[in-house]
Amino acid sequence: MKGPGIKDYMDQLTERKKQAHEQGAVYIDINSKQLHQEISPNHATMPTCCQALYKQMLEGDEILEHPKGTTGFGSHLTVRFYVQQLEGRTRMYPDKKRGRPAKSEEEKAAARKAKMKRSTQDLCALLKSWLSEHGWEYVEEKGTIEAHSEQKRWVINVQGIKRGRKQPLPVKLSEIIRQMDDESADYSIAFNDSPSYRRQWQEIPQNVKERLHMSVILADKKGNIVKI
Repeated sequence: MKGPGIKDYMDQLTERKKQAHEQGAVYIDINSKQLHQEISPNHATMPTCCQALYKQMLEGDEILEHPKGTTGFGSHLTVRFYVQQLEGRTRMYPDKKRGRPAKSEEEKAAARKAKMKRSTQDLCALLKSWLSEHGWEYVEEKGTIEAHSEQKRWVINVQGIKRGRKQPLPVKLSEIIRQMDDESADYSIAFNDSPSYRRQWQEIPQNVKERLHMSVILADKKGNIVKI
């Protein structure tokens, strides 16, 4: 059979403080061992008992005796509750907020930038921002970005994370070769950075890359762009 929960202890503490207040007392001292024996003599719920005592403490209340050890729970915990003014006093130990603390605007911006590695759409957005910073104008259509700067034309095939098995770089290279219709233009494949793509790119002969005006653009997990 399950023993008493924290609500049982909280209700009892609230009632005892109320009674002491109505009787004109200034304070009431409550010991965890005595409270535990009163409410839960047949179950080991001392941590729950101590949690209730801490939760009931308001500003001005005192811990007369701390539990032994480092857990904060134990039969020696004794609290003095002042009961003349029970309304309007804030809790001494408010509930901790669950989850991580709120991020600053700078941290949020960095997080958004870091997330731009998870899909083709996000990688496109990251590349367009990067191109704008470097003075390029562009248009996008179905995972391909065509950028222009002065007399230069740059066609970028964006290969972000998609569902299904990842294709090796040579397969992607053959796809963009079929799109090459301008000998004066530069062509690139944009990937999320990975050792395997870097290795595969290094295996392609340099003279082939130069003939094709071909390069690879890699985006790391922090949203940084590198062209190789």
